[in-house]
Amino acid sequence: MSTRGDSIITLNGWRGIFAIVIVMTHSGVEILKSATNLGVSFFFVVSGFLLTIHHYRNTSVTPAAWWKFWWRRARHVYLIHWIALACFMVLYAFVSHRDVQWHTLTAQIALVHCWVNDKAFYFGYNGVSWFLGALLFCYACFPLVNRYFSRLRLRYQVLIMAVAAALAAWWLPQLEYMQRIYTYVCPIFRLGDFLMGVTAANVYRSIKHTPVTYGTTRATLIEAGVVLIALEVMFIDINTEVLKPWCDYLIWWIPATIIVFSFTMLNGNEGLIGRLLCTKPFQLLGKWSMEIYIFQLVAADIVNYFISPVYGHFGLMVYDRYVWTQLPLLLVMACAIHSLMPHPDNRHAASGKVPRGSSISKKN
Repeated sequence: MSTRGDSIITLNGWRGIFAIVIVMTHSGVEILKSATNLGVSFFFVVSGFLLTIHHYRNTSVTPAAWWKFWWRRARHVYLIHWIALACFMVLYAFVSHRDVQWHTLTAQIALVHCWVNDKAFYFGYNGVSWFLGALLFCYACFPLVNRYFSRLRLRYQVLIMAVAAALAAWWLPQLEYMQRIYTYVCPIFRLGDFLMGVTAANVYRSIKHTPVTYGTTRATLIEAGVVLIALEVMFIDINTEVLKPWCDYLIWWIPATIIVFSFTMLNGNEGLIGRLLCTKPFQLLGKWSMEIYIFQLVAADIVNYFISPVYGHFGLMVYDRYVWTQLPLLLVMACAIHSLMPHPDNRHAASGKVPRGSSISKKN
């Protein structure tokens, strides 16, 4: 048995995989760009999914309740963001000797830079932090989403998401390239990924569970089918131009949601893939996934400024392909920061846990 109390630990394993994939793409492994886009969508989808599962009975939208809900999540996000940004700025200002753009830095400190349609602004400094700003916006919207959207009939929720996807599919090809790039980081558009997770959670809760135990072979075939769907979309995206107008995020809504939904349905009855995700290495990566993501550019700069020159003396050039020198350092940093940082009260949303007694913790 691979479940631990009320956890969906396979989703935690997927967090670890996608965190490493994102780091590798940013380190120059371009073939993984499609997998990175899928991974970013996955993080938004799984957040909406787990929050809905855990808070589906909490529909209060009073100012006090909203602030309590949001701040419990935001305080951890801001703290880890500020630590990473401080480390990055020390390297940026004192090692690279570049001038600081204070208006950009101020916006990034507040995590509002993802609202400005300027690539130098939302990707400036610790460029991966746009994700945190978009995620905080989703957290801010969740009480209203949970109170009003989740209380709609399920068919209407699915219809709304289908209409939203159709409108986005029609609109995106009409945008210029830089405008379309901005939709990748804009919190309004990333709310779509988040709502896919909310809808998937409501579909899950609507299913009448029966005590069915999947055999290893059947569960493995289901898991393999889910992975093949994702790989097929990635293959099409890499080898053709057909999906180009929608390849930043829209085409990944369905694969990311299928991964989250299917591996939740198999919770406690995992096949071989699920059991692999439950092993300690994947669980540790998932546990550190936030730190891995946020500190990746800090680790990259340390490699470029301090480690790569040493390798250069021996004829080893790792500036353009430094992922294998960055990863060991990044993992050590992520482990240390995770151990020292206070963690939010929303352990369910952060680590894949759900409340005891909810249908998700029962055998499917």
